[in-house]
Amino acid sequence: MTSFGIIGLGWIGRRVAVRLPGAAAVLVRPSQVEMAATLVDRAVVCTTFAEFIARRPAVALECALAPVLAEIGPDLLAAGIDLVPLSLTALCDPAVEKRLLAAAAAGPGRLELAPGAVGSLDLLATAREEGLRRVVYRQLKPPAMWRLTPAAGLARLDGIERRTVILSGSVREVARHFPNNLNSSVGVALAGLGLDATELELVADPALSETAHELEIEAGAGTVKLSVGGREVAPDGDPADYTTSSLIRIVHRRRAPVKI
Repeated sequence: MTSFGIIGLGWIGRRVAVRLPGAAAVLVRPSQVEMAATLVDRAVVCTTFAEFIARRPAVALECALAPVLAEIGPDLLAAGIDLVPLSLTALCDPAVEKRLLAAAAAGPGRLELAPGAVGSLDLLATAREEGLRRVVYRQLKPPAMWRLTPAAGLARLDGIERRTVILSGSVREVARHFPNNLNSSVGVALAGLGLDATELELVADPALSETAHELEIEAGAGTVKLSVGGREVAPDGDPADYTTSSLIRIVHRRRAPVKI
């Protein structure tokens, strides 16, 4: 059975720890040890990278922050541990992108992308095999939610009464300003035309109450339009989300006799 480790216990890391029991290693800050021990076996809680490596998980689910991925990602791969990174905005820095992709090419660990909030990257990766020409990723939020992000200092958000594009550009140009909000856009870019050729639009829509996503693909095999709506919130206040589910699915897929 494939063993897995979790790096970081923010909201997503915690959801994974609860919904996918049996982690072989969980890397947290020293101040989080007691909290971590309420979610996983205390014996698997690590506070240093060396401890995490020593426990030898087959795959590491990175649920931390972009600087953490940039710092330890290449070393994880060199240690033979496969890496599923969520903090993909780290790759907006060309030097980090080059270093991490080079480490994946050198191995022996492999880099595997989770579709995250978009739900699926399969159509996009398939389109790349057949004349992929254009990819547009849109993230949509109500104006009030954009005000809680760096968009508050980059775009005009007052007086928006209808669906409005507030920022646009390449994934690399835009996502670097949003280290905690636009990881999905980088996943889309890596699966398709790259960070510089993939278009990104941030949309403020007063009709929405939750974040939504849109993906448009133009390729020789046909045109694809994908829309992912807002998520449901359970009675306990812990919302369902495709990002957490995509990590769980990767581990389940590695263990499955029939891979889908």
